[in-house]
Amino acid sequence: MTKHTKKYLEAESAQTLREGVMELRRAETAENDAAETFAPELKHDIDVHDAIHVIFACQTTLAGEIIAHVWTAFGTTASLAEMHRVNRHADHRAVLAQIGHRKLLRVWLTSLPRILTTILNAFCMKRRWRVEDMDSFLDQRLCDIRREHRIRLSKTSRTTVADEATNGASLRSIRSKLPSLVKLKA
Repeated sequence: MTKHTKKYLEAESAQTLREGVMELRRAETAENDAAETFAPELKHDIDVHDAIHVIFACQTTLAGEIIAHVWTAFGTTASLAEMHRVNRHADHRAVLAQIGHRKLLRVWLTSLPRILTTILNAFCMKRRWRVEDMDSFLDQRLCDIRREHRIRLSKTSRTTVADEATNGASLRSIRSKLPSLVKLKA
């Protein structure tokens, strides 16, 4: 297992948001990237979700995905209606079925301390990150965005982890492992 730290996970990362998103996407299994097979109506939502992973330094583990959703609900201007619209989509439901509800529940329960810390950190922010203005943030440095919004990152969200243990929990890579659904969409 090779260990590496993604630069966007560093609290003082000088990467721009655009560079961080590109790094996150490169780190996902490139040959299994199913981004082109997503329903077109999800593209913007996935772009915003990837930006949230980067700004709030969330891993792409299942636990990291859960924390990204908590940040979305408490640290951004994304509405719960928008989140539910994505969660109700067939692509998202297929991913949850692939993961399994028991595993998802187990990870949620073991993530409760991190979830509570994330909620507290979100309440300490100067202001929520405006998802509507994502494009205007793309060329800003992550450290500046985090400082401007007073985003406190949890140490557990930024730890160095083994590749095999982290990649593959995102919609992008799990979706790629569902060839029958990909063929149905084609």
